[in-house]
Amino acid sequence: MRNTLIILLTAIVLHSCGSKKAADNPENFPKDIALKPENNVSQQLDKELMTAKIKEIDSLIATVSCSDPEDWTFAAIGSKPCGGPSSYIAYPKKDEDQILLKIQQFTALQSAFNKKYRLMSDCMMVQPPAGIKCEEGKAVLISGHSLNTAAQ
Repeated sequence: MRNTLIILLTAIVLHSCGSKKAADNPENFPKDIALKPENNVSQQLDKELMTAKIKEIDSLIATVSCSDPEDWTFAAIGSKPCGGPSSYIAYPKKDEDQILLKIQQFTALQSAFNKKYRLMSDCMMVQPPAGIKCEEGKAVLISGHSLNTAAQ
C-alpha cells in the first residue's frame, strides 16, 4: 500500500511539472480580443471603407481648379476619438451640397470607427484654418498659426 501511495504521489508531481511547462508557453495564454483575426479583418475592412470615402471626396474636389480663393471654402472633416474634427478640407463652393454630404458621411464613419475600436487620441483641438489660397491650381488651407506669427 505504501509503495502504491509513493508511486501515485510521484506520478502527480511529475504530471504537475509537465502542466507547469504548458502554462509557461505563451501560446497557451488567452489572446487579447483586439488581436483576434476576425477583429483585425473587420477593422481593416472599416479602414478601407473610410479610405474609399475620402478618395471619393478628394476626386470630386480635384475636378475643379483653384484660380480664385473666393470660389472656395472649407469644412471640418472627420472625428477625433475625444471629439471634434480630425482636420479641415477645402472645397469649391459650387459643389458644396454634394461635397458636404460626403464629408458628413465620412465624419460619421470615422466617429463610428473610433467608438467601435475604442480608439484614443491626443484630444488636442484642431484649429480651423485662417483662409484659403490657390497654388498651382489647388486650394491650400492657410494655417491660423502662420498668420498670427506673420502679423507680429
